[in-house]
Amino acid sequence: FEFTALLFLSLVQQFLLAMSAMGSGCSTNASGRPHSPTMPADPDLQDKVARILELKGEHPENIALQTFDQQYYNQLSQEDRKRFLKCLNSGIQNPDSIMGCYACQPDDYDVFKPFFRSALEKYHKVDLSKTKHTNNWSLSGVAGLPADGILDLTKLGLPPLSMRVRTGRNLKKFPLPGSMTKDDRVAMETAMGKVFDTLISKPEFGGRYVSITPGHPNEITRDEYDKLVKDHIMFKDMSADKYLLAAGIAEHWPHGRGCY
Repeated sequence: FEFTALLFLSLVQQFLLAMSAMGSGCSTNASGRPHSPTMPADPDLQDKVARILELKGEHPENIALQTFDQQYYNQLSQEDRKRFLKCLNSGIQNPDSIMGCYACQPDDYDVFKPFFRSALEKYHKVDLSKTKHTNNWSLSGVAGLPADGILDLTKLGLPPLSMRVRTGRNLKKFPLPGSMTKDDRVAMETAMGKVFDTLISKPEFGGRYVSITPGHPNEITRDEYDKLVKDHIMFKDMSADKYLLAAGIAEHWPHGRGCY
């Protein structure tokens, strides 16, 4: 009985000591998540940080490197450190980058807000604490606007002009391109196919969807692809872009890529 009681008390003591250690060693990191300062170091992450600090003084134009803050990084959990450095990978692998960082998950801008906010301020040369973007599509007050408000090029003696409006959108159910798997890319193309089929069926839109995904029902030949690139309709071979490759955006080329 005495041996059993002593063993029980010993186990209770060890349990309380363990709980006490957990309570005193746990804190909240820069992203608001629990983080233990006694976490084991990851050699790969340490090498990346050392590389950042080495390159920082040599490439003042690289915004990702210049925005990196050792104190902020040290406050992140091990999981978030790995995720954070993935966002900076293109700038690390390509120190001649101007921006050098890409969000890889939709909430990266929130999780790593101090970093991305500072990086965006540097890139756009603004102070976001004083500047806020406001959409304003009104043409009132624009100098030289015709009285009827219609910009008719023929009245100005100009020939018809071609204009491209570039937009970028992402589907909520998928990660951003930098973290997409090959299956993600193919699944996203399949999901968008239904949208394109709807547009194609409407006389006011029509057109066709072409794919460069191997085995896709709408896969086109290399000659067709080259012609579309030459005509500035299809995007160029992304796998030839070292910046996009390092960011993970150009991975798995040409799977999941196409053009409506």
